[in-house]
Amino acid sequence: MSRPSRFVRRKPVDPATRRDEALAFTSSDETWRPPDWFERIAVVLVETTDPVNVGGVVRSMANMGFLRLRLVNPVDFDPWAVVGVAHYTQHILEATPRFERLPEAVADRQFVVGLTGRHHRVERNALAFQTAMDRVAGAAMAGEDVALVFGREDWGMSNAMLDACHAVTTIPTNPAYPSLNLAQATLLVLYQLFQRANGEEQAYRPPRRHAPRAPSELLEDLYADLERALLAIDFLGKRSRTSAMRSLRVALSRAVLAVHEASLLRAIFIEVRKFLYRKGVLAEVGPVGAARAAAEIEVVPTEPGVG
Repeated sequence: MSRPSRFVRRKPVDPATRRDEALAFTSSDETWRPPDWFERIAVVLVETTDPVNVGGVVRSMANMGFLRLRLVNPVDFDPWAVVGVAHYTQHILEATPRFERLPEAVADRQFVVGLTGRHHRVERNALAFQTAMDRVAGAAMAGEDVALVFGREDWGMSNAMLDACHAVTTIPTNPAYPSLNLAQATLLVLYQLFQRANGEEQAYRPPRRHAPRAPSELLEDLYADLERALLAIDFLGKRSRTSAMRSLRVALSRAVLAVHEASLLRAIFIEVRKFLYRKGVLAEVGPVGAARAAAEIEVVPTEPGVG
């Protein structure tokens, strides 16, 4: 029996929950979830010309927790081509209605905002981007149905399309290169709403393994082995030994080393001396750790011909 495609293998609820994956943030039934007012916001794409862009928009919606997509006279496309760009988003695409004209797509919406980057001679109810996002979030929270309208990839929205919008706004960008990809524009808009739903306040998932902080005894062993390694390569011969080691102590203390990190560094410094011993530069490897006071540490060079 052949294994089902990875695009259909999940249960219908999995794309929304994704509890089975290793996420950066803590994920459980008590952590952040899309609020109910997200359900009242529909993303409307008008006359899209590339299925890849539809997939990019669907992926952006899933990233931010939005489910309502509407397509107005889009180019024909194979739904699997979209799912290939936006994996595990069948639940969004299968519920997406299609319309012939924009007024039909927004007929049931109480607040319609068009996104445009072009200058239009006709005066519009233009809102600053952040103001528009505040009003969209406020309307949805108040129970109103909202539409966010995005135009064609090549020339955006016509005057006739903008006539169907109650307000327009523009995403601020570098004036020297203002054009945004359709999926980029959608993500920027939806992320603003995601922020207004406190999506940024998610807690990072704790590490799978606890890394205890290195105790002072281990750090003293580390400093001793570091000093011996530096003496072995004659690093401390041209500078103040006390000053250099004090600076290194401060730097390594600032790093707040875990036990395994301090142990790894110790192993490196010890291996330096072992390597020099194998090459005949040192007569012996010498002690390890802080067994002797720093003042007693000596590096014994080999006699000529030894090696």
